[in-house]
Amino acid sequence: MSAPFVISSQFNGPATSGNGGYVAGRLAAELQARRGKAQSVEVTLRAALTLDKPLEVRDRPDGGVSLYDGEQLLAEAIATRLAPEVPTPPGLEEAKAASAIGRMRMASRSGNAYLHCFGCGMAKGEHEGLRITPTPAGEADQVAAEWIPHEAFADEDGTIPPGVVWAAMDCPAGFAWGFKTGDGNSGLLTGRITLALPGEVRAGETYIVTGWPLEREGRKLHAGTALHDAEGSLVAWSRQLWFGAKG
Repeated sequence: MSAPFVISSQFNGPATSGNGGYVAGRLAAELQARRGKAQSVEVTLRAALTLDKPLEVRDRPDGGVSLYDGEQLLAEAIATRLAPEVPTPPGLEEAKAASAIGRMRMASRSGNAYLHCFGCGMAKGEHEGLRITPTPAGEADQVAAEWIPHEAFADEDGTIPPGVVWAAMDCPAGFAWGFKTGDGNSGLLTGRITLALPGEVRAGETYIVTGWPLEREGRKLHAGTALHDAEGSLVAWSRQLWFGAKG
C-alpha cells in the first residue's frame, strides 16, 4: 500500500492551499512510480489543493492518475512529450543580479498574498522555502533568478525531489506575465504544468531559473520556464497555463 499523499502546509502557494508546482511535481512522481519513466508529464490543477490532510491518488483508464480529496477532484497527471523550445538564458552574473533586485522588490511590497509562498515567498527561511524572485533579464521577455537548492530539501543522496524542482519552475511563469502586463503576479493562478526533467538537480549546486510569456487568450496566460546549470546547459523545461484575474 502506498504512503498517504499529504501536502504539508510548508508547501503552500496561496495561504490556504498547496503550491501548484510542488503538488504537480509530487503527482508526476507518483505517476512515474506507477507507470514508469516518462519524457515529460502534464499535470492539470482542478481545485484548491488541500493542506495537511491525507489525499487519495487514483489510477485512470487512460494511464494517468488523479488526486482526490474525498470525491473532490484536485489534479490530474498524464505522461506526454515536450520539445525543449527554450530561449538562451542570461548568464549567471545577470541572473544573480536579477535575484537581488527581486528580493529587494518583494521585501518592499506590503500586502503581498504570496509572501509565504513556498516558491517565491520571502517570509520563509532558506530551509523552509525556495525564495526564488525572478526579475527581467536576458532576451525574449525573460525573467531570471539564481537558485542554489538548500540541503534541507534534498534526499539522502543530495538529489532534489521532483516536487521541489517543479515548484522552482512554477512561480517564474507568473512573474514573467506579471512583468509583461505591468500588473504584477498578484491574482494569477497556475492551471496546468507540462514539464520535462531528464536529469538530476542537486543540493548546493547553482542553477539559473528563467520564465517567459508566450500567448494570451483572455484570462488564459501561456508561458514557458526552464532550468539551466551554472554553465548554461539545459536541465529541465516546462510549458504552463495560468489564469489571470481579468481578461
